[in-house]
Amino acid sequence: MNSTNHEPKTDAAPESPERRKLLGWLVSVINAVVAIVVLAPTAKLISAPLITRRRRGQWVPALPDDLQMGETREATIELEVKDGYRTTTRRYVVYVHRNRNGLLCFDPSCTHLGCRVRFQDEKQRYFCPCHGGVFDSEGKVVSGPPPKPLVQHPVKSDGGQIYVYMEV
Repeated sequence: MNSTNHEPKTDAAPESPERRKLLGWLVSVINAVVAIVVLAPTAKLISAPLITRRRRGQWVPALPDDLQMGETREATIELEVKDGYRTTTRRYVVYVHRNRNGLLCFDPSCTHLGCRVRFQDEKQRYFCPCHGGVFDSEGKVVSGPPPKPLVQHPVKSDGGQIYVYMEV
């Protein structure tokens, strides 16, 4: 009887070990690139507070120190701000209030959506025209949608002048 060979005939040569090493190395490089693409932004996000420069501030004259007890006055402050290669003058508005505990200074932006609040002397309240937020003379929320009190700036009186600390 004739013996027949049941093995399939292949014309291709078997894979060489060098080709497997090359493919393994290529897969490793692709995995490393993917890991760097994913981990680099995450590492930057986590380390950003450690790397970023601290904001600088300065004491800026706001008003003459002639506020009476319980009086609130609006003050416009001008700051020289270095923005890249340009130096520009920016204007900021704050409210300065004197009470029995001393001086208070508030940013006029509502803590709800940032609308500008107005102080009404007759009611001794700050009112937000956008959604009806109301703050008392110490900046605390009385009613409406604002989630937090008005933002306060450090303030001091020196030599007949009221100074406000503004970060630039």
